[in-house]
Amino acid sequence: MSLLAHALEFVLIVGVVAVLGAAAAYLVARRLLRRRWRTLRAHVATRGVLSGVSYLAAGGERWRARATPEELSRGTAARVRRRMWVAIEDAEDTVRHADSRDAPVAELPALCRSLRSVAAEIDHLLRLERRLPRGHERPDAVRTQVAELIHAARDVQVAALRACSDATEPQVRSLVRQAGDEVEIVAAALSRMRSIAPHPR
Repeated sequence: MSLLAHALEFVLIVGVVAVLGAAAAYLVARRLLRRRWRTLRAHVATRGVLSGVSYLAAGGERWRARATPEELSRGTAARVRRRMWVAIEDAEDTVRHADSRDAPVAELPALCRSLRSVAAEIDHLLRLERRLPRGHERPDAVRTQVAELIHAARDVQVAALRACSDATEPQVRSLVRQAGDEVEIVAAALSRMRSIAPHPR
């Protein structure tokens, strides 16, 4: 066997051993970390921190749900951009859901594409706004456009939700009728069973 073959064999063995060792180390480390995390998570301080983070996140969600488009258009450019894209994505998701349920969405998908196109342009303007030096006055027109775009996205979302509601209404009514019929059948069967059952003396 040549020297090159011996060298390749050695490298192959070392590689296999290294891979097996890394896999074993990963499994052991993961098990230890999970065990430590369980212990740490059970600690009172950790539970308090996690509860606080959850409470703050829930508060932020509640504020965003109640906030007007004008309020959402205020703040740093990065936050305003994120809020604008969330409004666009919410509208798109609602329209997609309505379309998947065969609800009458009309031109809402095309409107979502237009909203996304305009949002991309406004996003670019907000990125450019971030480059203005501190103390320099920001143009209000861009923030006004953001508020109008968020308002339009919410209008599209509401229209898609109404379409979904109209599409599911016949199914809900049918289900309610079926449930009422079944309840009456069961009640009649129970009444009949009681009437023919022998009464104890």
